[in-house]
Amino acid sequence: MIPISVCIITKNEAENLKKCLEALHPYPFEVVVTDTGSEDNSLEIARQYTDRVYEFAWINDFSAARNFCISHASHNTILSLDTDEFLHPLDWDALQKALEEHPKALGAIELFSYFDVEGETKHQVVRLERLFNRRCYQFVNPVHEILVPLGTLTATSYDAPVSVDHIGYQGSKEKLKEKAERDITLIRSEIEADPQNPYLYFQLGQGYMLMRDHENALLWFRKAMELGPAPGADYTLALLCNYAGILLDDNLVDEAAAVLPYRDSFADNKDFLCLSGRIYLHMGQPLKALPEFVQALNAPKYSLSAPHTPSYYIGFIYEMFGKRDIARTHYENCGDYPPAVEALKRLDYQ
Repeated sequence: MIPISVCIITKNEAENLKKCLEALHPYPFEVVVTDTGSEDNSLEIARQYTDRVYEFAWINDFSAARNFCISHASHNTILSLDTDEFLHPLDWDALQKALEEHPKALGAIELFSYFDVEGETKHQVVRLERLFNRRCYQFVNPVHEILVPLGTLTATSYDAPVSVDHIGYQGSKEKLKEKAERDITLIRSEIEADPQNPYLYFQLGQGYMLMRDHENALLWFRKAMELGPAPGADYTLALLCNYAGILLDDNLVDEAAAVLPYRDSFADNKDFLCLSGRIYLHMGQPLKALPEFVQALNAPKYSLSAPHTPSYYIGFIYEMFGKRDIARTHYENCGDYPPAVEALKRLDYQ
């Protein structure tokens, strides 16, 4: 068996910490908890689950805290989690096999991030590189930290059989604002040192998105787009969707269409295909929009688009064309999706 240390940094999240540790308890992990200055009973809760509990004086650097935590692990194989991330039931044998097959690669775990929009809970699915050998990688960046290889090793990654729920984007407006303002302050410091990095402007925009400040979010997303984000970067899809989504909401269609040249890079992604379809609809070009939504039906990759999204828009376009029977079929495929339910009622009264 390859022994694994789960390394967690925490501060003032006692309730979440208990849930996080409880989800890990059924498995033979070593658990290492580093507290960065809690004033609640986080330390007491951590010690109920592990004797490897440490304190780290906060220096406005998440990577420093993570690397400190990792340095206190007994094992070289590390799974790095946040306090607000709760492990799904795990296939231990599959995890062991993956580690054996990828001894020097980064394991990208599946993250289900939940957030609330107008009283409705939605989620986004992303993969983040969090499973690794500490002899090969370390964390860098004060905020939105990433793993980079040590020495001359070339980083490679694989999809690890690990899934977690992330609730860090849920909570009161005051809590989310406090978290966003903390991150924005750290990101601005990074931008001063690296002003041509589009990823930093993307994260700055994300901070304002968290506060529901779409005006400032758009300002920084624009800056990220001006710097030309690489199609292969793991943040680019989220940037394109958030940037164009705000523009469509503001009816700035021509600017939103600037993302369309990225289509070839995301032709297998439901999120981007639905976005491009919406752009064409806003441009008054339903015949261009329809193939985008049809292709999205079977697109293998997605992170945010709900399964019903392509069917709803296909129904909407066929309704525009007067093809009510075809429209009805696609609306019915959407289940209880409210806009589709309303569309069916509309068809019944016509």
